Amino acid sequence: MNKIDFPANSFEQFMVDSIKGYDDKTLVYVDGDDLRTAIAAAEFIKYNSSKLVLLGNRKIIEDNLKRVGLKSANIQIIEPARSDKFDHYQEVLLKRFARRGKEITEDVAREMVSRPNYYAAIMLKAGDAHGGLSGSLSSTEAMMRPLIQVIGTGNPKRYLSGAVMQIVPDCPYGLDGKFIFSDVAVIPYPDKQQMIDIVLASYQTARALYDGGPKIAMLSYSTRGSATNEKIEMIRRVVDRVKEIDHAIDIDGELQFDAAVIPEVAKAKGGDSEVAGQANVLIFPNLDSANICIKAVNRLAKTKYYGTIIQGSPIPFNDLSRGCAPVEVLTMSAITLMQVKEMEK
Repeated sequence: MNKIDFPANSFEQFMVDSIKGYDDKTLVYVDGDDLRTAIAAAEFIKYNSSKLVLLGNRKIIEDNLKRVGLKSANIQIIEPARSDKFDHYQEVLLKRFARRGKEITEDVAREMVSRPNYYAAIMLKAGDAHGGLSGSLSSTEAMMRPLIQVIGTGNPKRYLSGAVMQIVPDCPYGLDGKFIFSDVAVIPYPDKQQMIDIVLASYQTARALYDGGPKIAMLSYSTRGSATNEKIEMIRRVVDRVKEIDHAIDIDGELQFDAAVIPEVAKAKGGDSEVAGQANVLIFPNLDSANICIKAVNRLAKTKYYGTIIQGSPIPFNDLSRGCAPVEVLTMSAITLMQVKEMEK
């Protein structure tokens, strides 16, 4: 039950090396009373001694920790409704809603703070934790709502998005078979500004997770003018704007998938950039294509899958799958800490 095969590949070893010695942080787990969280925590503390806060029923969590043989001074258990910070967090929430022009009653605030997802979001907003994980028991909606309402994007004109990283076995493309796919979770049909935010956030995610440079491809059914429509024109404007914002970002588009990742195809289709044929960050035109692609690649190529990584938040708060294995809780814990480290740069 407690056995986790980690690190299982060079990327997971890179995770270990990245978080080694980066120990003065606090991670909060919304689904702290999930046995998988306890199993992951028992493994995580072998590589990093940051404080881990498990939210939920104290008796269940204590029983789970005993089952996995975990005793650590760096583990804290909090039952939100019985927390000594409950009243303070209620005030934080009331003020947060008031600043957004949305009044809520004290009774509503108390009920919200008693929910682990809201409690975790307030912890992060108040600076009492540096990163959070949810989703092994909670729904994505239950996590996203407090993320939006409490933490936000730090800028009312910014947007949240979602990314996954996959490692394709025996693949010469991307970054040694590694690819980041975005947006796979949040915005169904992104407009120009949303697409710019997706690109910038994905670039930051890639900087946190890659030991090489991000190369971003804006995907389409067209390559370099082989077709044209309003969406393709928007993609070109996004590329131009991103280059204006940061000349250091390697980005190209519009590109078909094969022109983006396969050098020979890129050359045949006139690829003359640092990205065409070498892309390792793939930006999709809409949520339909992104979601279909990540699941097809995962199932057919039997990839290693890491995500969903929520992008655009000033404080990392990531979403697990309710069907996740303990190793996925572990790897997302490391990814969350890697994001914190990148943001601090």
